[in-house]
Amino acid sequence: MTSGKRKDGFMRIAVMAVVLFTVIVFTFSFSMAGNSTNHTNTMSVTPSVVQNQTEYKYQWMNDTSSVAPVPVSNSSMACFTPDKEAIMFGGMTVVNETVTHGKNTSYKLVNKTMNQTWIYNSQTWTKLTTSSSIPGLLGTSMNFYPRGEDIVLFGGENLTSSGKLVVTNQTWIFTGFTWTPLRGILKAPSARAFAASAYSSSIGSIVLFGGKTANGYSNSTWIFKDNAWTVMKTNGSIPAMEGSTMEALPDGNMILYGGYNGTYSSATWMLNVTTKNWTQINLSTNPGALAFSHLKYFSFNNFLLLYGGVNTKGTPTDQSWSFSPVTMTWSQLNIKAPKSEYGQSMSILNANSTIVLFGGASSSVYGSYINYTYQFQNNTYNWVEFEESGLPTNSTWGIKLGSTSINTTSNEVEFLVMAGTYNYTTFAPSGYTGASGSITMYASFITQSILFSKIPTLFYYTYGIIAGIVIVVLTYLGSLVYRKLIK
Repeated sequence: MTSGKRKDGFMRIAVMAVVLFTVIVFTFSFSMAGNSTNHTNTMSVTPSVVQNQTEYKYQWMNDTSSVAPVPVSNSSMACFTPDKEAIMFGGMTVVNETVTHGKNTSYKLVNKTMNQTWIYNSQTWTKLTTSSSIPGLLGTSMNFYPRGEDIVLFGGENLTSSGKLVVTNQTWIFTGFTWTPLRGILKAPSARAFAASAYSSSIGSIVLFGGKTANGYSNSTWIFKDNAWTVMKTNGSIPAMEGSTMEALPDGNMILYGGYNGTYSSATWMLNVTTKNWTQINLSTNPGALAFSHLKYFSFNNFLLLYGGVNTKGTPTDQSWSFSPVTMTWSQLNIKAPKSEYGQSMSILNANSTIVLFGGASSSVYGSYINYTYQFQNNTYNWVEFEESGLPTNSTWGIKLGSTSINTTSNEVEFLVMAGTYNYTTFAPSGYTGASGSITMYASFITQSILFSKIPTLFYYTYGIIAGIVIVVLTYLGSLVYRKLIK
């Protein structure tokens, strides 16, 4: 056999090898085409039952608005119902004070009681500019009074220039523009701070209990109605305390929790405002011994929410608890909470059925005041179901909704989402195409159909044949060039 014939034979073998290799490569590539891609946050699921019910998830949402009051502790807050705003007043903060000694000037951090009034609405804080003469106070008792459509503030203590805290028994009225002292009161509670108070709808009065007076702790109960204070002669041996927290039940009776009188209390008390009887409710499950926490009625789900406070170790807590008016029991809410704190102010916010919280102290260290704003909300979640059609039984397919991806062999997949609009993308198995789009969740269960279409087989092989022909032609042209070169 001549040398030229051997070379021609070699070229034929090379061309056949290239063609065979091309067919193998394209066959393998197309057999893998269309398979679901692995994605982060994926999980396998089994066929599940359609979830028709709404689910509720409680959470504290951080409000990161750029304008906020200065870091403050032991301020007071109440919802001003006519305008559906939360009003916050006073508290203790730290200021940089200028000290002058002759020609020398220095600065030092000192505590100061504030007399600023702030309005919170729609995640926005606005400072109220007023010319009223209300002094800087902390530990006041403040409530909205529907009968007068104003806010009533009582007591508290003022830090004098000499550094001494002095308690007061003044009553102030806020009408939405300024603070006005209530004059001509014939009788009022003695000067005190950190008394517990709440409005009772059944007797149309603000109820006030306890507090710390100049002579020690108090266990007296008072009511405010029609611009007058009256002592309530109650039954029951409730101990004298400061720093208790109190809120009205839907029937107008009062629930009081915790407090401090040298030791921290874990007792739950109920005041029947009709019989005027204080009764301790003995509950084995409770938030523990606490003082200076806050308790507010969360009407959206009919429970009282307790948050924060100081425990027996003297450290702040970050626990959230609910008290049921139906079962009269405490339950802990295992949710992510704001930073551990005490001395925060808290109010219902009728504007959007939430509870708003501001400030507090993160520790007993000097100047550890904070100015975080949080809202306690119950966000509703509903199920959206994607129903697949067009695939053979037990085919593996996937779908991504928002940031969550699921691969499954079922013909249905469910996602639990809040109200809103979400984009979705499907991942089809080999030989099929899916669809992408968006869904809008309102406040009830919805379904979305997903149709997979089969890709015609010829579509795969057409590209393979074309690619094979191109490679063969290129190989043949290469062989011609090669033969020219070796002649």
